[in-house]
Amino acid sequence: MTLDDNKGLSSATDLIRPSNLDFETLLKLSNDALVVLTSDGTPIFISPAAERLFGWSAEKLPEQLRDIVYVDASNSDAELLHHILSGTAGFAAPLPLASLQLRTAFGPLVWTEVSSHILRDESGTPEAYAVFFRNIARQKELEAQLEAASQTDPLTGLFNRRAFEDSLQREWAIALREQTHTSLIKVSLDRFDAIAEHYGSDAAETCLAKVANTLKETARRPADVAARTATSEFSLLLPRTHEMGVETISAYIHQAIQDLGIPNADNKAGNGIVTASVGAACTVPEQTGVSESSEYILAAAESCVFQARQEGGNRVKTVMNYLTK
Repeated sequence: MTLDDNKGLSSATDLIRPSNLDFETLLKLSNDALVVLTSDGTPIFISPAAERLFGWSAEKLPEQLRDIVYVDASNSDAELLHHILSGTAGFAAPLPLASLQLRTAFGPLVWTEVSSHILRDESGTPEAYAVFFRNIARQKELEAQLEAASQTDPLTGLFNRRAFEDSLQREWAIALREQTHTSLIKVSLDRFDAIAEHYGSDAAETCLAKVANTLKETARRPADVAARTATSEFSLLLPRTHEMGVETISAYIHQAIQDLGIPNADNKAGNGIVTASVGAACTVPEQTGVSESSEYILAAAESCVFQARQEGGNRVKTVMNYLTK
C-alpha cells in the first residue's frame, strides 16, 4: 500500500530500513492520532493516540466518527473531512488539510491539525484513507493568550485603543446592517496630571486602576466594550443601547468616579477629588451619508468631552440621534 496525499509528497522508498521494523508499533508510540478507513467509512486501523484524543475506545470510536466533525457551512475542509469519515467522499474529492475543532467524549470541542492521504494498492488503485490528527489545543490556547495580550492595556486590564477601534468598526457594521442603536461614552479624568505631580506615579496608576474597575463593572453585557484609549481617557462602547440607557449610564459613571473619593488637590472642579468630564453619543447608523462611518459617532462623543472640559470639567454632555433623519 503506497501513500498519495494532497501535498504531492514523494515516497521515501530509497531509505534504508531495518528488516524487522514494525510500523504499527511506531504508530502506537506516536502522539499523532491515525485512523485508516475504507472508502465507505469503515475503520481498518485506529491508533491508541486516537483513543486518547477522542476519549472513545477503538471499539466505540467507529460509531462516533460520522459525528465528530463540527461542520460549519463556511468551512470546506470540515465538510470534506466529514464526508471522508462518513464514507461519502469518494477518492476523487479534495483532501482536507486544516486546523479544525472536533467533538470528543470529554464534552468540549478540541482543536486538531488534520491531514489526510489516500492509500493505494500495488497497481495504484485508491484503497483507503489515512487521516492524521494532531492535538493543537495548547497551541490555540497560547495563541489566544497572545491575542488577548495584544488587545489589553497592561495597567488596567481593559481593552486597549486598537482593540476598541476594531470593536467599534465591527459593531457599527452590525448596527448599520440591522438598523439598531449604538452608543459611545468617552470619559476623561479632570486634572489627572496633577495626581502624579503631587502624590507620585504609584498614586496615578492606582487611580487609573480604580476607575477602570468602575467601568468594567458597568460594561457587563457580552457585547459591551470598556477600553483605556489614552493616558487618562476611557471609552465605553454600548451596542444596542438607546438614548435613555446611555444617558443613565453616563450619569452613573460620572457620579461613581466621584464616589471613589480619590484625592486630587489641584482639581478645583471636584473640590479636591478625582472627577471626570463625560461625553456620550447615541444614534442609529444610516446606509448613506456621514453616519456610514463609525468615525462620526467617535467624533461626536469626543466633541462632547471637549465641551465638558471647556465648561470647567466635572460634568456630562450628551448628543442623541445627531445623525438620524
